[in-house]
Amino acid sequence: MRAVGRAAFGMIEEVRRQFREIPGIMEGKGKPDYARCVFISTQSALKEMIAPGLLVLLAPLFFGVLFGVEALAGMLAGALGVGVVQAISCANSGGAWDNAKKYIESGHFVEKVPMPTKLQLLVTP
Repeated sequence: MRAVGRAAFGMIEEVRRQFREIPGIMEGKGKPDYARCVFISTQSALKEMIAPGLLVLLAPLFFGVLFGVEALAGMLAGALGVGVVQAISCANSGGAWDNAKKYIESGHFVEKVPMPTKLQLLVTP
C-alpha cells in the first residue's frame, strides 16, 4: 500500500508540474505529456518489486542452507498450498466484485436514503 501511495504522489507531482508548465491543458488546447506519466508509473512498479523479488529468490536458499533439505521441501510445499488457496480466493473475490458492479449498473440497486446533491453539501453548515 505504501508503494502505491509513493507512486501516486509522484504522479500527482508530475500532473501538477504539467498544469503549471504546459499552457492550455485545462482548455483542451495543450497536450499533456502522457509518456512521462507512464514512465513514472513503470519505474515505480519496477523499483518497488525489487525487494519482493529478492525475497522469493533468496528465502529458499537461506532456508535450505540453515535448516536442510527436508525443511526446505516443507517450506516450498507450504508456500505452494497457501498460494493455491490465495489464488482461488482472489479469483472468487474478483468475480464477486464484477457481479456486484454489473448488478448495480443494471439498475437493480435502489437507494433507500436520498443522496444529497453537491449544492446541499456546500450550503449545509
